[in-house]
Amino acid sequence: MIRSAIPSDILALKDLCTQLGYEEKEAAIKQRLHYILNNPDNGFFVYEAQSGCVCGWAHIFGKHFLEGVYAELGGIVVDHAHRRQGIGRQLLEACEHWAVQHSYSELRVRSGGTREQAHQFYLQLGYENIKWQKVFKRRLT
Repeated sequence: MIRSAIPSDILALKDLCTQLGYEEKEAAIKQRLHYILNNPDNGFFVYEAQSGCVCGWAHIFGKHFLEGVYAELGGIVVDHAHRRQGIGRQLLEACEHWAVQHSYSELRVRSGGTREQAHQFYLQLGYENIKWQKVFKRRLT
């Protein structure tokens, strides 16, 4: 079943972040989840199996620029043991529903250049690739 995330999901979310390729500390995830859950322009959904296992999550948020307004997928992951069962599609549908309920007419997804399976997943669900880009960062201390 798809439901909104709750604070007690933290350990499962941490494990799923690791599977996505991000080693994060539990305290950092707890702090970020608290912010997301208390920010009305964010949605965070989990897939909870009948066994009680949280085996997937998706985060969506609103983006507001002078040149446009849209919802963006912040991340999505399904536990490696539960993939190819429609869970990712259900999570993405929950995000699409959230976007419509919050008056967004477009949902955008960014996906790393090496995540070819993810690219195919989005294309199969009717998303189109609209541009390629590089992302730059600079640490601020």
